[in-house]
Amino acid sequence: MAAELRATSDEELRRCLEGALTEVEAGAPRVVGLKRRPFAYETSFAIDELRVDLDGGEELDLLVKDIGAGLSDAAAAAKPSRAIDPRREIAVYRHLLRPSGVPAPRFYGAAEGGADGRAWLFLERVPGEVLTDIGEPETWRATARWAAQLGAAVAADRDPTLDRLLLHRDRDWHEHWIGAAAAACGDSDQAGLASRLRQAGPALLNRLDDLPRAFVHGELYASNVIVQQRVGEQAQVKPVDWEMAGTAPFALDLAALLSGWAGEERRAMCEAFRAALPGERAISAADLLAAATLCELALALQWLGWSSGWQPPAEHRRDWAAEAERLLEEADL
Repeated sequence: MAAELRATSDEELRRCLEGALTEVEAGAPRVVGLKRRPFAYETSFAIDELRVDLDGGEELDLLVKDIGAGLSDAAAAAKPSRAIDPRREIAVYRHLLRPSGVPAPRFYGAAEGGADGRAWLFLERVPGEVLTDIGEPETWRATARWAAQLGAAVAADRDPTLDRLLLHRDRDWHEHWIGAAAAACGDSDQAGLASRLRQAGPALLNRLDDLPRAFVHGELYASNVIVQQRVGEQAQVKPVDWEMAGTAPFALDLAALLSGWAGEERRAMCEAFRAALPGERAISAADLLAAATLCELALALQWLGWSSGWQPPAEHRRDWAAEAERLLEEADL
């Protein structure tokens, strides 16, 4: 996994970081000291934690993420080729998140190119807790509000080159995963679900097509949300791992956040999301719940259709076949 980063000397990494800092701020201070160690929470990508000393006396706590060669072979084989593009996350930080001021880890530049296809992303190491470990309902509602506001925050006209890098969850995308999920179930004791998916597929595609679209994080599960709490200030939500960012039905990020929730807390998160939507996206509570159910179903089918030779990270594993059955019922499909 991503041996290129781990095989790089500290001196070469220091030079790359200096170049990245200069990209973000002309005349940036020189890096006079650098200590590194593997980041404890890396998953599919190699990530190193950096303690950086600048010649002005400032210290930075950063992460460097190798998104050029970081996916395991099995994970890469499981995804459609258009889902894998190391330039995407760099471009999202550089051209969307940083200019718009969307709460996210601060971008400290990137090192790209070379014969080896290097793609390193330098980011703020956000001090805080993972949302998964936070039981306070208001923090989850704050994350739902963040998700509702994201699309409007980056809604300005995008450069066509950037738009081509984003992952567009369109009709073809959803059709692929419906078919993959049906195929995954067809040779098991879930053949009944496979048949139902093939029958319900056209109606599901039409209903997903009818939903308004927005820019989304793409995998807004609680494990990808860091909550930063400073003394005397409100907690700030800073989602990480933007490699699947792009356009999708507007409730997709809400659907990921709702995963595993039911009852009053689920309704409260939906209401927080609805209240934070821009005026032109006004929607009734019932229609939002229906949209979230459709998007939850789309996500469940994506995970269900993932390659049988690869398992998603532990925090994303569930009985997706059972989820699909339940959500098909809820969506009346």
